Amino acid sequence: MFLTGHGPFPSYLHHFNLRTHDNCSCGEKEDPKHYTTKCRFTLSWHFQTPTVSLKLQWLKNILTNDLSRTRLRFLMSFRCDENNLIVEDNH
Repeated sequence: MFLTGHGPFPSYLHHFNLRTHDNCSCGEKEDPKHYTTKCRFTLSWHFQTPTVSLKLQWLKNILTNDLSRTRLRFLMSFRCDENNLIVEDNH
């Protein structure tokens, strides 16, 4: 889900007109990278924000490192379980 962006993410749901906006409940534009680097609701699982030029290496490092994959699994599990993070009206 993290790599493809498919899943219970407002950006994905908005793409198919299943939501009226693609913002996270924290108010920022939402995508999987948002949850892993910026969202205040997922601070426990944050990774350091990659530079644009190192994004592919950053993704590769996350996927090849056991600890990073475990943190990512916990984050995605939390994200899927906590429906209050994808409320429709967050204004």
